[in-house]
Amino acid sequence: MSRSLWLRFFAISVFFALLLSLFYLWMIREVTTRPGDEVQRSMYLFIARIVEGHDYAEGLRLVQTYRSESPAIPLEMWIVNADNQILASSPADAIPPAALLQRTKPGVIHEVVARGRFFSGTAASAIVRLQSDRPSYLLIHNPGTPARGAFFTMATLFVVTLVTAILLGLLLLTLYLRMRSAEARKVIQDMEAGNLSARFTSGRLDAIGGLMQHFNAMANEIQRLVLQLQAIEKTRRELLQELGHDLRTPLTSLRTAIDTLSVHGDAMEQQEREEFFTVVSNELDYFTKLIDDLFFIANIDEPRYRNQASSVDLCDLLKAETGHAAHMQQQADQSIEFVLEIDADCEQGSQQGGFITGDTYLISRLLRNVFENAARYAQSRVRIRLYAIDTMLALSIEDDGPGLSADAMFRFGQRRDTRLLFQGLPSRQAGISLGLGSVIIKSIVELHGGHYEIANGEARSEYPGARLNLTFPRRYS
Repeated sequence: MSRSLWLRFFAISVFFALLLSLFYLWMIREVTTRPGDEVQRSMYLFIARIVEGHDYAEGLRLVQTYRSESPAIPLEMWIVNADNQILASSPADAIPPAALLQRTKPGVIHEVVARGRFFSGTAASAIVRLQSDRPSYLLIHNPGTPARGAFFTMATLFVVTLVTAILLGLLLLTLYLRMRSAEARKVIQDMEAGNLSARFTSGRLDAIGGLMQHFNAMANEIQRLVLQLQAIEKTRRELLQELGHDLRTPLTSLRTAIDTLSVHGDAMEQQEREEFFTVVSNELDYFTKLIDDLFFIANIDEPRYRNQASSVDLCDLLKAETGHAAHMQQQADQSIEFVLEIDADCEQGSQQGGFITGDTYLISRLLRNVFENAARYAQSRVRIRLYAIDTMLALSIEDDGPGLSADAMFRFGQRRDTRLLFQGLPSRQAGISLGLGSVIIKSIVELHGGHYEIANGEARSEYPGARLNLTFPRRYS
C-alpha cells in the first residue's frame, strides 16, 4: 500500500475517532452538568414533605436518618426564612454556601429551583419553598464526590484506547494488503508466463477474499476459453492437413475422367461415356457437399449462433422438414415415404407443447441431415416419432433399410479418415461422403444440451434399419 493511501486511511480513522470521542465527552457532560429532571424533582419534594410533617429540626434529623442507609449520597440541609435566617440545619453547625443563599428563591409553594444532577456524583443543590404561614425554604446541598475526575480519566482512557485501536487496525490492514498485493503480483506473473492454472487461495471471510474468488472464476473462464481456442485451432489445423489429401483424390479422379473423355470420348460407347459422366457428376456433388459442410462446421461454434437461442416449436419444424424431405424425394424420383407420428402431449394445442430452447436454423439443418441419412439407407419408409420423457423431448428416426454395421455405429459423429462410397444402394441414392453429416448432427445436438443414440432396430420389426434417438431438454411456457 502506498504512503499516500495509508495517510488517507489514517486521516479518515482519526477523524472518526475524534467525532466518537467528542460524542462520548458530550454524553459525560450531559450526565454531570444538566439540571434535574422529574426524578430528582420528586426526590427534593419527598424530602420537603418529610420536613413539613414534623418540627423543622426533627424533620431534618429524620431525613438524615433515612440517608444514613445510603452513605454514598452526602447531604447538607437548612431551613431559612425570607431574610435567610437559619431556622434549622443538618448538620447542626453547617453553614449554607453564600451562592446558595443569594440564589433567587421560588415564589410558589413546592416549587423547586435546582442546579446540577442529584445522582451524578457531582455537586448539586436545590431550593424548595415549604408550605407554611410565613415564607420558609428548604435548602439542600449535595457536595458530591471526587467522581468528576474519574469521569475525565475514563474519557481520556477511552480516547487513548480508541486511537490505539485505530492505529493497530491500520497496521494490520497494511500488512494484510501488502500480503494480498504480493500474492496478486505472483499470480499475475505466473499467468503472464503461461501458467493459466495460477489462482488465489482465499476464503469468503472478507471483501478482498470475495474479490479474489471472482478473479479466480474469471481466470477459470479465461483458461477454458484459451483451451477451447487451442483445441479448435488444433482441430482445424489437422482438418486442413487431412483435407489436402481428401481433395487431391477427387481432383485426380476428375482430371483422369476429363482427360479420358477428351482423348478417347469419340471412340467410346455411349454406356462408357455415361459412366464417366456419372463419375464426374458424383465428384462435383461431393465437392459441393464437402465445402458446404466444412463452412457449417467452421461456424457452428461461433458466438453468433449461441446468441440466437429462442423458443423452438419442434412439432411445427418437424412437419415443415418432413414435407421438405418428401418433396426432395419426389424431385429425385425416389419412392421413400416419411411417416410422422407426434404424441398428443407434444402437439401445439396441448398444455405443455413440443417446445425446446435453441436456434431454429441449426435444428432445421439437424433434421435435414438426419432425414437425408435415413432416406439414403431406407428401402421404402422412414418413421419419425416425437414424444415426451419426463422433462425431455425424444425424437426417434427409424428406417426399413439393412441397418448399420458395428463399425459404422461406432464411427457415428466422427469424421472418416477416407472417403466412403455408398455401396449396395440404389443408384439414385449412391454417393461419396466423408461422414461430416454425422459430425454436424452430433455438434448441433450437444450444442443444444441434448444427447443422441444410434442403433439398429429389431430384425423382425417393421423398421429393422438404423434407429437414431435424439433427446432435448423440454422448454415449459
